[in-house]
Amino acid sequence: MKISKTQRGRAVNKEELIVGIDVAKTKHFVRILFSDGSESAPFGFLNIREGFEALLSWVSSFRRRFNNPHVIVGLESTGHYWESLAFFLDGITGITLVQVNPSHVRRTKDLYDNSPGKTDSKDAGVIAMLIRMGKYHPMVLPRGPFADLRGFAKLREQKVVEFGVQRNILHSIVDVIFPEYGSVFKKLEEKTSLHILKTFTTPARIVEAGIQRITAELRKASHGQLSEAVARALVEAATHTVGLTEGIEANVFAITRSVESIERIQGDIEAIEGKLIEVLQRVSYATRLSSIPGMGPVSLAVILGETGDMLRYRRAEEVIKLAGLNLFEISSGKHKGQKHITKRGRALLRKCLFFAALRMVKKRGAFREDYCRLTQENQMHKTKALVALSRKLLRVLFAMVRDGSVYQQRGIELA
Repeated sequence: MKISKTQRGRAVNKEELIVGIDVAKTKHFVRILFSDGSESAPFGFLNIREGFEALLSWVSSFRRRFNNPHVIVGLESTGHYWESLAFFLDGITGITLVQVNPSHVRRTKDLYDNSPGKTDSKDAGVIAMLIRMGKYHPMVLPRGPFADLRGFAKLREQKVVEFGVQRNILHSIVDVIFPEYGSVFKKLEEKTSLHILKTFTTPARIVEAGIQRITAELRKASHGQLSEAVARALVEAATHTVGLTEGIEANVFAITRSVESIERIQGDIEAIEGKLIEVLQRVSYATRLSSIPGMGPVSLAVILGETGDMLRYRRAEEVIKLAGLNLFEISSGKHKGQKHITKRGRALLRKCLFFAALRMVKKRGAFREDYCRLTQENQMHKTKALVALSRKLLRVLFAMVRDGSVYQQRGIELA
């Protein structure tokens, strides 16, 4: 639903029922704020269909009492417990679904009853109060391919985190038993390196295998890219290693398990990325967005999964705010503060935009000229320039969806 900032301010002056819901794992609490400022007693309902229907029945009883007014239902968009309820309520006639920032709820609870106390029923009242003040955002729920894209994007990010954990574990063990290994293989998680670690594991086994066998294994794992020189360097490093030999059995077991975990996670990520690309093809405007030089299909899939259908937004600023890329400054008197991004938004969306912008500033990338101008002419720090280009990328994507156009290399002002 498209709601402007002005419309949010007007909404609080109408004869509407404002419903604030504090969500939890098993039981939610709700309160209704009436037009005269009074509120209902808290009502609790279970996180099951019968509970949701009880909520509707409870709200309907107040609607009948007040001549069937429109209802604004607000949820605190934290965790994942709100999702089932939000999809249940979305689309019901007479109900507008909105979301409230969790940080606003935390910072406003003292205004509610002049007390720092926190209870579920109080939070429901605070949420309703924030809606009355117009401090809410429209809720854009992902549906169709966008729901699948968000699910796969979330799963991929979980696997990426798992991969990082296992990679660090592997590094910590190899650094103890074979610290020289990193001088031969710069990235332990590469396929050839994992094959060597899984096959030989310890420096002693590498020395025992000898140059000829190591060479054969290297060529097999790297499809002929690595030669005997690498095998010689590896055997030489293993021969003179200062790695520990005490507790070697436990370390061998740990390395083997870690390598297996990394290979499994890499396979999972590859499969998930394949599904992302497959689902992306179901988005009508995905092909147009892919015309941006440097925009990969996986990055585009994650971005659309996080934003949902961009046609449901009125302005690019709404999507920028969703990503937490909107700017703020702290100034007072003669002091003029620097501008920073708020980081109050979807962290995965912000991360994906940053890395997408990073690829686009490379040679023949869409934003190469902009990046050079910002860093060289404007003397902007490289990281800040990439953040600025992340904002630009989101604006470009929004404009292409809005106008039904393909990408054209041209100057677009940065906001």
